[in-house]
Amino acid sequence: MPILLLKEIAQALRRTPAPMVYIGNLGRELSLPAANLKLESKLAIMEQYVGKKVIDAVIVGPKVDVSAVKERIVIQEVLEASDIPYRHDRQLLHNALEKALQALG
Repeated sequence: MPILLLKEIAQALRRTPAPMVYIGNLGRELSLPAANLKLESKLAIMEQYVGKKVIDAVIVGPKVDVSAVKERIVIQEVLEASDIPYRHDRQLLHNALEKALQALG
């Protein structure tokens, strides 16, 4: 989440009318506090910094607990590259983004 440290980015996210899709990290978080955050907490932290609810959809892998994610489109499927499991496979991620955008209308 370091990119959100820039106030200008938070301001741009707050102002844009574009739909926003959160793409979950596949790799293990190196920071212990970040590693312990659940998906809904990550979304809440980002939106608190931005200043309003901005995330319309989430794309995450099959092992992520999405039970507490409400009022958002959830695309949950295998996204890992076959050669490097902590990286997104380009085609799988592309397909998931297409599904999210279609669901957003």
